[in-house]
Amino acid sequence: MRSLSKTITFSTILWVALILAIGQIVVDRVVENLLLSQFDIALESKARALVTLTKYDGTEVELDFADEFMSEFEALENPEYFELFLGNGNLLERSHSFDGYPASRFRDQIDEVLFSDLELPDGRAGRLVAIKFIPQIEDKDESLRTTIALENRPRAILQLSRERKTLDSAIMRFHLLIAGISVVILIAVMLSVTRAIRLGLEPLIQIKNEISQISPRTLDRRITAQGQPRELEPIATQFNLVLVEIEKALYREREFSSDVAHELRTPVTEIRSLAEVGLRWPAEKDISSYFADIYDSSKRLDRLIENLLQLCRSEEGGIELDVKSVKLDEIVEMVCLSLAEEIAEKDIVIEPALAPMPVVLTDPQWLKPVLQNLVFNAISHSPEGSTVTLKAIADAGTCELEIENPMQDPLSAADLENIFKRLWRKDSAREAGRHAGIGLTLVKSYVDLMQLEVKVTVSDNRFCIVLSGMKIA
Repeated sequence: MRSLSKTITFSTILWVALILAIGQIVVDRVVENLLLSQFDIALESKARALVTLTKYDGTEVELDFADEFMSEFEALENPEYFELFLGNGNLLERSHSFDGYPASRFRDQIDEVLFSDLELPDGRAGRLVAIKFIPQIEDKDESLRTTIALENRPRAILQLSRERKTLDSAIMRFHLLIAGISVVILIAVMLSVTRAIRLGLEPLIQIKNEISQISPRTLDRRITAQGQPRELEPIATQFNLVLVEIEKALYREREFSSDVAHELRTPVTEIRSLAEVGLRWPAEKDISSYFADIYDSSKRLDRLIENLLQLCRSEEGGIELDVKSVKLDEIVEMVCLSLAEEIAEKDIVIEPALAPMPVVLTDPQWLKPVLQNLVFNAISHSPEGSTVTLKAIADAGTCELEIENPMQDPLSAADLENIFKRLWRKDSAREAGRHAGIGLTLVKSYVDLMQLEVKVTVSDNRFCIVLSGMKIA
């Protein structure tokens, strides 16, 4: 299932990581170029110092180089290198650090200054600067400067190189520093964003918790709208308005059902009383049959009204449980006695389990109507002369009561989804006119209030309903 907090957290961290990565690349490039530029400036400064020591006396070019002042070109460890070439490629002078190594390849150039990476003679990675210049004329009376034109003076190229390990180490340390800072920032962002989103979603979590407390029996509750963030306050207010309308509609429905039941109870009682009086004179066959039909109809109508009243009470939460130890077999026996007339009418055999039923912890006042409706349902939908089986199964401190009967009108898997719906009946049952489709709805309502479970299955044209969750005393 999609999570809003996880989505926001993941998106925020992803964007921050992307921004950090781009920023790290940009900063790395800028700093790397800056360090390389500073390195090249220092390298070029040293090379130009050697250029100033290069003189032309009118016949030849010489480098006035003193080894004792530039010992880095003679060091045994990590030496630096330089070579001085004429423009035609002739080597004029080279540092002693080249001793034992072959001469470098001459490379002419157009630009005055060129930088490049190379491998030093001793195998180390290095950086090279090559400066193309016109040597200064060494003449104290400056007569040569006037007699030798600038274009006629020789060109020279000085190549100076040194290792770049220190530069690479500095760049690598900076890379690691930036990467470490980015990781720390990312971890800090993850922690802070997670906490910030959690705090930001607390009003939504509060609304969710308040909504979870609302059920058909607690529609009088409302969502707290005061103090909510500006974005959530109209949502909470609108939700409360919807709850008000739902509560009114549900109240009207319950009131209607209750009113119908109460209005019908009086005439039904009168009809039943008249039918009982008529049955006292059985000699009149037609009258007796007529009153017998009235009596049967009144009984069915009375059962319907009683179920409607009980359903209204259960849906309103008007039932209080009084849990005590109850002998399950005694309750079953009482239920079968109350339905003796229906059992005899269809010649049904009630077959309880041979083993004694356990003692359970429940409220007998409400367990009895549950079993009465379940057994009556099994009797009503079984063929005449069939057997209804009642079986109690005890397991791990709980008890299941299983009621199984053959079906007179087969049910499909799709029918089972509607079995507990109010006033639902299969077509053939509706045509018979004996059932209002309220019994199993009442069972489901009672079972929910008693915190039990009920489920139905169909197999080999047999209908099985299981009542589970009863604790054994």
